Amino acid sequence: MNDPADQVIETADQKIWLREYKASTGLSWAEIGKRIGVPTGTISQFASERGYAGDEQKIADTVWRYRQLLATQAQLKIEAPQIPGYFQTETSQYLEHMLSWAQRGRIVCAAMGAGTSKTATAKQFAACYPNVFHIEMRRSLGLMNPMLVGVLDRMGQKNEAGRSHRLSRMIMDRVKDLEKPLIIIDEAQHLEEESIEEIRAWNDEVGVGIALFGNVKVMQTLEGGGRGSAYAQMFSRLSLKLVRILPTLRDAEALCDAWHIHDEAVAAFLLKIARVPGGLRGATMALELATMLARGDRSDEIGINHLQDAWAQLSSRAVNQ
Repeated sequence: MNDPADQVIETADQKIWLREYKASTGLSWAEIGKRIGVPTGTISQFASERGYAGDEQKIADTVWRYRQLLATQAQLKIEAPQIPGYFQTETSQYLEHMLSWAQRGRIVCAAMGAGTSKTATAKQFAACYPNVFHIEMRRSLGLMNPMLVGVLDRMGQKNEAGRSHRLSRMIMDRVKDLEKPLIIIDEAQHLEEESIEEIRAWNDEVGVGIALFGNVKVMQTLEGGGRGSAYAQMFSRLSLKLVRILPTLRDAEALCDAWHIHDEAVAAFLLKIARVPGGLRGATMALELATMLARGDRSDEIGINHLQDAWAQLSSRAVNQ
């Protein structure tokens, strides 16, 4: 990273680069101006033969900074490791079993900690089997109508307005004649009580399988204080439950295998990282950064020092040596 104040930045060089950049990318001056942070008229005049009547050095410095950004990002693309795709863990195997059971018209619930492969497993299951709809909730979708619209959108039916009963009926009509349909509600902790009740009703009326995936609050809500209402009815219908806050040791070992970690010291430290809050996600981020640190040392293999340095940068949580 170089400070423009310490460089001799020639305006002519920046003009030539801008014209070549525009020709090679096919971008308009308006698009280039937005990327660089300079008004369209200013950047186009600066790059022209006639030139810009204002402070050309200031524009040249701004263009140079953008060129440095492009160069840095290009280097990151070279250095950044390829993160492994979906790989099976002990926990994901059990979640797959739960989802297969739910396809029989059952309701299941998994209350999971961060980095336990919950969402990755749900997405993979939806990608591998027909008639599986995976919906990730967020706080803005917790109420009845937004939840219904979100589910319909995932089913490929755009409906931004309508009474709740009509939207809900559309969902049931969509799945009632499908073979073993399954609706996976991810981040289900955001669902309000009326939304929980409506989802339960889909299972009662048309037998669609339901999987509620979320954090530990999901199970606390269903089995806790609100048991005199929709929560109690939903809880009584849960045919399989899983509460898992941290990845298992075998989950962490599967991560080592996916990243082809063979060094015993690196593997041992990684197993500890993977079994603190943040789980496999935090461990993956540490591996990604450690790989870049190793490449910076011109090493093809991650060393224990690279992983320790990466973890120190990512987390204030201590891991016992």
